[in-house]
Amino acid sequence: MGNPKLVTRRPGPVGLTVTRVIAATQLACIVVGVALLRQLWSDAPHTTLTQLLFLAGFVAIITVIGWVFMLREHRWALALASSMHEERRLTASLEQKVETKTTELEDAQRVLQRMWWLGQQVTLELNPQRVLERFVEAVSDIVQADGGCVGMIGEDGKIQIVVGTGMVESLKGMSVPITGSAMGRVIRTGMAWTVTDIHEHAGEMSPEPYSRVKESVTSLAVIAISRRGDRIGAVALVTAKRREFTTADLERIEAMSDLLSVSLENAELVETLRQTEWRFRTLFRAAPDAVFTVLQSGRIREANDAVRDVTGADPMQLVGREVVDLVIASDRELLRSALNVTFAGTPSRVELTFERNDRGVATRRLVAVAMSRLPEADPPSVLLVGRDVTNEREMRLRLMETDRLAAIGELVAGVAHEVNNPLSSISAFAQLMLRDGGLTATQRESVEIIKSETVRASQVVKDLLAFARRREPLHELVDLNGVITRTLRLRGYQMSTNQISVETDLAPDLPNVAGDARQLQQVCLNLVINAVQAMTATGGGTLRLSTRYDKGSVVMDVRDSGPGIPDATKARIFEPFFTTKDEGEGTGLGLSVSYGIVTAHGGTIEAAETSPSGTTIRVTLPSREVL
Repeated sequence: MGNPKLVTRRPGPVGLTVTRVIAATQLACIVVGVALLRQLWSDAPHTTLTQLLFLAGFVAIITVIGWVFMLREHRWALALASSMHEERRLTASLEQKVETKTTELEDAQRVLQRMWWLGQQVTLELNPQRVLERFVEAVSDIVQADGGCVGMIGEDGKIQIVVGTGMVESLKGMSVPITGSAMGRVIRTGMAWTVTDIHEHAGEMSPEPYSRVKESVTSLAVIAISRRGDRIGAVALVTAKRREFTTADLERIEAMSDLLSVSLENAELVETLRQTEWRFRTLFRAAPDAVFTVLQSGRIREANDAVRDVTGADPMQLVGREVVDLVIASDRELLRSALNVTFAGTPSRVELTFERNDRGVATRRLVAVAMSRLPEADPPSVLLVGRDVTNEREMRLRLMETDRLAAIGELVAGVAHEVNNPLSSISAFAQLMLRDGGLTATQRESVEIIKSETVRASQVVKDLLAFARRREPLHELVDLNGVITRTLRLRGYQMSTNQISVETDLAPDLPNVAGDARQLQQVCLNLVINAVQAMTATGGGTLRLSTRYDKGSVVMDVRDSGPGIPDATKARIFEPFFTTKDEGEGTGLGLSVSYGIVTAHGGTIEAAETSPSGTTIRVTLPSREVL
């Protein structure tokens, strides 16, 4: 808008000179007139009168000319005054407009500064809740409001007031229905809603929020918050005094809402990324398999907690070490080759033996390792997932051994059945010979020995067949002393050949127990075998078996004079496939199976005592007189 040009006409130099001459002439005429009048007064001749008349005419003409020039000067003065007045009015108007524009510019600068501040805050603040709080603070400052709140559509379809400041802070946490509320109307229509006095529009607002703020709030403005074209909530700003929110105010709030939608999206993306990373870290650390990430240099970048099971080292201690140092020397070249193939883009699978060090005790663990290159990893990395298959491998070997033993057991049962027939014939012929009266005393004694040993051998075969026979578990009354006696007969030869003496202290009035006699005999046999093997390593010893009744239970103690159980393995003796014997000497299932049988019979089994002078295994079973 240009400034108007003000044109004023001022008198020039000629006009000023003429004005002065006229004024001097008038003065001279007056002087001359006065003189002539004095002369006329004295003699009043005709010539003088003519001169006076001529002078009067001249004066009249000069006067008229002077008045004309004076009138023009007057008009010029009036025009100048009017021009100066107009100039002052225009100057005042321009100053008013400049002041208004300055105020608007200052206001715009304040809005821009606030928007820049909000942008900085939401860039630094990635928590959605705090982003909303910063937003309400900013828009309240921009439109000079006394308070504000933000409502977001929740999963239940209602509007949740998630932020409240100033005069409407009490609304925070409130749930507002979409129907019948000001925010709901704005969210549905997308049109801003402003009122200068909420009391005149009480019926258009939700009753509960209105009842909380009606005493302090007068004016209200509600604007929708959108994201990707969908309205997700609304912001409400209030003032204590009556006020009309302008179009500029609403436009500024909408601009800030657009910035808020971008900020919320960024914050939610960051939160999603954080939760995803947290889930990945949790899965990584809690994975039951050992997990490594290895750099192209072969050094470990990350390791989860499960690596401790295969290496015996803390995961943090492994970071920076070369992964090939964790396996035995013979497997290192295999691991290097697999890593090179994987970094080239081909996944690999290998079985490696890791060296584990537990408190100075070196052990080895067989680990099946799967390798794959991590896509877009910087720097390039390979993911190694290792599963400890040591127990599985041992279990397969033990199962093979168990199957072999089962086959041998069936073969032995068949052989025992075949042996039983000749034993029956020998026993029968021995009895016939005893009827012969012509035998001498020495011969009769020899035949008696043949008969008794045949009977004993037949009993051993009978017990062996009964033990090997497969049948369903029974629930019957069992004499535990009888079980012990039959078991000792089965292992008598082995104990005698290994210089092991047997002592028994069986309670004569021992109550029965309820259960399966064959299974209980298996428990007794396992304990006797373990005791014999422990004493054989020391060149023999004494096996002592005792029973007693104690507070409603039958107790059986099996004590050997072996070297005892080390403290490091005492807690594991009942684990399946755990054994300290050399390969081929045991399956590691004896005590584990015994533990299962005793537990199924409602009893307990424990290492009651162990020392360098021997070990006592105690079995406690509930006594029963009737089923």
